[in-house]
Amino acid sequence: MAELRLTAGGYTPEDFAKFIELRLGSGDPVYWYAIGDSTTFPDGKMFMRTEGYDTGRLHSFDREKNEAIGLTRKLIVMRDPVSGELLTGPDGQPAWVSDFTYQLFTMRLEDGFLTYESEQGSGETLNKAYGGLNRSEIQRFDGMTVFTTPVNYQIPPGALSPTPEPVWETYDFIERSHHGGVKYDGLWAGSFPLPPFMGGGRASMHAYFKRYDRFAELPASIRDFVEEHAQLWKEPPRTIEEIRELQQ
Repeated sequence: MAELRLTAGGYTPEDFAKFIELRLGSGDPVYWYAIGDSTTFPDGKMFMRTEGYDTGRLHSFDREKNEAIGLTRKLIVMRDPVSGELLTGPDGQPAWVSDFTYQLFTMRLEDGFLTYESEQGSGETLNKAYGGLNRSEIQRFDGMTVFTTPVNYQIPPGALSPTPEPVWETYDFIERSHHGGVKYDGLWAGSFPLPPFMGGGRASMHAYFKRYDRFAELPASIRDFVEEHAQLWKEPPRTIEEIRELQQ
């Protein structure tokens, strides 16, 4: 039976390579679909369900340097916690988070830790986040490996808040043995600002992730939304040059 680590870290170059394949694939887009819940903080009242995905592709992987660059974008759709119907904003349009037209990740292996740099936003709201050192970790179970990546950053002004707001997230990416191959799943938790039309304040959020390798494989509920409202999110950015344009 695999022993759990008492301390953070523990990544080897082989673990890092497995994580990059899990998170970003090997070139073609991957889709990390998620459903979850949002509760008010600190009273814990569920006020919405969320549905969405993060889509990304591997741009480059230098195995000698243990450094990879990924191009991603993500969207989050807000749904009624009872009926599952789309929530709407004050303008009557579907409520969804459209701020993340891209995220540019540089991931590295440093002294047994998976570290990252990320860029997001544009113009005056362009910001960078750094993390993972002394905090990321890997835990091994029989037939399953869990890659934990904590993320802290400042969300730019937009749908969630008129002003920059701090955010924390923790991703537990899971690689598990399945019929002679592997399957990729995940768990996520975070703290976000509430949109102004929901009264402001903060929310605690939690989600379940499952990786798909094609847009057409995603559940119809999110595919239909993207086809009607969010065509840009059908695939991740193709090049860094595309991201640089979005940063203007």
